[in-house]
Amino acid sequence: MANKKITPLTDTEIKNAKAKDKEYTLSDGNGLQLNIKPDGRKVWEIRYTVEGKAKKTTGGTYPAVSLAKARAKRDELKAKVSDGIDPIQEKRERKAIIEAKEIENQTLIDGQFHRVAYGWLDTLVNDETTKTKRRRAFERDIFPFLCTYDAKKNIISSKHIGEIEHPELLKIIIAKEATAPETARRLLTDCGRLWLYAISHGHATFNITANISKKDTLKKHVKTNYAKITDKTILGELLRAIDSYNGVIIKNVLRFVSIIPLRADNLCKLKWSYVDFDKAIITIPRSEMKVKDKNMPDFVLPLPHQAIAILKEIREVTGFGVWVFHGISQPLTHVGKESANKALRSMGFIDEVNGRKQTLHSFRGTFRSLCETHAQKHGATFQTMERVLDHQEPNQAIRAYTHMADYTEQMRELLQWWADYLDDVKMVRQ
Repeated sequence: MANKKITPLTDTEIKNAKAKDKEYTLSDGNGLQLNIKPDGRKVWEIRYTVEGKAKKTTGGTYPAVSLAKARAKRDELKAKVSDGIDPIQEKRERKAIIEAKEIENQTLIDGQFHRVAYGWLDTLVNDETTKTKRRRAFERDIFPFLCTYDAKKNIISSKHIGEIEHPELLKIIIAKEATAPETARRLLTDCGRLWLYAISHGHATFNITANISKKDTLKKHVKTNYAKITDKTILGELLRAIDSYNGVIIKNVLRFVSIIPLRADNLCKLKWSYVDFDKAIITIPRSEMKVKDKNMPDFVLPLPHQAIAILKEIREVTGFGVWVFHGISQPLTHVGKESANKALRSMGFIDEVNGRKQTLHSFRGTFRSLCETHAQKHGATFQTMERVLDHQEPNQAIRAYTHMADYTEQMRELLQWWADYLDDVKMVRQ
């Protein structure tokens, strides 16, 4: 029986074709047909045979693809089939190539140095101050050598981290060493951690910092102690200058830290919720301390009556908010340590050569040095003096046995002696 002859479609026939409850087809011949969907859509379909296997592919929708264009697509497809090409497989291979290229391009973008660096910085679990310092160090000291910026100093792109070689990084580190040796050493250490992060995320294959030796490349760092005032006469002058300072918040920051030698960050971020006037103590969460061992208790310091008096005085000014010492012009934020350091400089305590330099951090050294000098007068143990500063045993095994020891009352006696000592020192004049 002869095959039924198919009459080619016309545009009129296609336009007049109505949707039915079920999908049906209108054939144009030579493998081209139009599927009429129940929702009214009209979809071109092209059928062909490759290696004895019947296949089909879509050719777009009508009227976006006209009858003439659909026939042209069919003829193009049939020509490929006659050349032994499977149009569907060809389309899949072309799509795979495009997708692979897109993945490659995205990998190149994701592997840019600044993107990897920011990714690593986001994984750090340090306190916000330390994380900010690290971020700024990279942005200030390394990014300018590897990044491209727009007119507004926004990063447009940067060199792929996998393309950076150790001589290039070493040149950057040595440039920083010329002005800040210790910063250069920290940057090199952080770069080592950054490259390990890059390797684990597939952006690099080798840690180039392994070829850079701190010992052989960078100058040996000689650690120096913070300058601090320990002379009784000069200390008395400093305490009187603080009492006369014109600025109630900064004045009380300095008065308080001279008695309670907190780290600058803990001092500036001291909250009213940490203060217990009834028990005369402050309690700072362990998570906010330098040593963040979760097995250790929160940091507790007893307050001598002079410190209580300072807190009651400043409460009249800042007690409405969260921070004991809020920002000078921004009461919703805590005071910045640089404001206090600036005040000390304005008072003239900047002469390190003659023992007249003091910073916010220096009060810790002043306390520890003079407590050691007068150990026979106050009778406090070494452990008590160290606990006031939250200096912890570096050996974790030993710390596991000693971390719960309670030195609160011993610290109370020592800090009261210290506050009384400062009152006496304040009276000392040449």
